[in-house]
Amino acid sequence: MSRDPKLASLAAARRQRALARGEAEGGGDDAGAIALLTRIVAAQGEIAAAGPDPQDVVDAITRRAQELTGSDGAVLEIRDGDHMRYWSASGIAQSQVGFSMPLAGSLTGRCIEEDRVLRCDDSETDPRVNRDACRSVGLRSMLVAPLRFRSQVVGVLKVIAALPDAYDDTDRHTLEQLSTLVAASLYKAIEHAQMRAALDARIGRGERERQQVVDARARLHEVLGIEPMPMALQPIVRLSDRAVVGYEALARFPLEYDLSTDRWFEDAAQCGLSVKLELAAAAGALARLHEVPADAYLAINVSPESACSDRLSALLAGHDMRRIVLEITEHTAVDDYARLADCLARYQQAGLRIAVDDTGAGFSSLRHVLRLAPDIIKLDITLIRDVDTRPRLQSLISALLTFADGTRAELIAEGVETEGQLRTLMELGVPFGQGFHLGRPDTP
Repeated sequence: MSRDPKLASLAAARRQRALARGEAEGGGDDAGAIALLTRIVAAQGEIAAAGPDPQDVVDAITRRAQELTGSDGAVLEIRDGDHMRYWSASGIAQSQVGFSMPLAGSLTGRCIEEDRVLRCDDSETDPRVNRDACRSVGLRSMLVAPLRFRSQVVGVLKVIAALPDAYDDTDRHTLEQLSTLVAASLYKAIEHAQMRAALDARIGRGERERQQVVDARARLHEVLGIEPMPMALQPIVRLSDRAVVGYEALARFPLEYDLSTDRWFEDAAQCGLSVKLELAAAAGALARLHEVPADAYLAINVSPESACSDRLSALLAGHDMRRIVLEITEHTAVDDYARLADCLARYQQAGLRIAVDDTGAGFSSLRHVLRLAPDIIKLDITLIRDVDTRPRLQSLISALLTFADGTRAELIAEGVETEGQLRTLMELGVPFGQGFHLGRPDTP
């Protein structure tokens, strides 16, 4: 008895997506969720590492979206007034780059309006889609996920299949998580390119950068001459009873310069003073360890480079390692994960704990989670800011909770600023939090 070739193709496509999601590896639901999240994290890392050029980033996004969902193609569309333009495309849609279609009468337009992932099982019968546009691309089914930037939906990430009924809830969940993670990488690249073009138009780039380095170096040497460096301590609390379990040490810089903390560390990296500034901050933090209650810990921020510094080891010597947490930040990239993991493992053997800071915010934090076996995972404020109103953020945090449970790590939500955020995080099962709603940094 002959088999319908369309059904055979559909079955093959579903097997391909199952392999892309890791379902063929077996195991329970938690194991499958962790395997899928690992693939999404790895994809996000590759996308963010594509470089500052926006086109390289969007091309990486479409390719990885297609691979993760086992699709026939993928498209990244950016809003241009009342139209959507195909900025990047892969697979069967690759030839459609530059294609423009009206927002009205399309699934993309509805996705932007409703701000949620939408699924079309058959473009020939779904009244929400632009049927002519679908036929021109050669698609029959699709998933469309909104891309948000600064509280606005500015585009969509779409995966497509040539056959109907190609997608299920797992595919929807995959695209939802991926679109949430890649939006920041996409628009960081765009802003980088826009800023670079603006500066180049106003002044010779080389001259401007040289002067910036001279000014930054002078500011940094002024700060490095202050001993100990002023530090503030912000409480980290257990959400179930609001008990303080630790304090994060936060560097404080001269107010007259009106520069953010991130800017100070960015300038230090540009001037080759990153390790020196981080170690000065670590010394300032340790100078306040005696103020921390005996049943609480002190969290100190260090980059991967500083974590392997002999000078950090010397600073920590003589202190009770069980009361100290090293938060690994993104101030510098990791060139050698094996060496970093070895350095951190030695500290862990001595009782010190390792945290990965700003998880979900940038190219390396998620990779740190996979490669460094941290004791603590800190969720970035960008995942917390709208958690009480955006279900897909709740879904992503739930996945990270599953991952943390599977790796025996604790999860801390950073930037908890409202009662609504706190209530949602507690409902999700997040055990610890930090932010102005729970406790402000003290004044040094």
